[in-house]
Amino acid sequence: MQKEANLERYLRFVLILNGLGDIVLGIFMLFLPGQLAGILGFNLTHEIRYLVGGWGTASLAFGVMRLFAGTNSHPEVRWFVAAFGLFEGVVLTLFGIGVSILTSLKFRQVSLSTLFALAFALAYGAACLWRRASNRQRI
Repeated sequence: MQKEANLERYLRFVLILNGLGDIVLGIFMLFLPGQLAGILGFNLTHEIRYLVGGWGTASLAFGVMRLFAGTNSHPEVRWFVAAFGLFEGVVLTLFGIGVSILTSLKFRQVSLSTLFALAFALAYGAACLWRRASNRQRI
């Protein structure tokens, strides 16, 4: 029982942290795209501004969803959002690595999203493995 409570506490923490990170990143993309582009070594063209605005909106939405899931009392909501986060984290990590290999972009330029995605993919993966081990011990 205590292990399950610790697991749920861990998952809530990961969801809230991921949500806050997404919200902060979304705010940067929407309201400070020039500064973000400068940090990553990108030129802020109208095309990039458009893409960053769309991704900023998505980042804010995902952040609010994760924040809601982390503070929600229904475990099935938390685990659904965690499964989505694991999928998103793995795909975004692979995408970032692939872009740095297959295009002229350097890893330094894609590292912000790639490392953020990797960290949360690992955190959600750990939660899923912990849950699986906990379920096996109850049988």
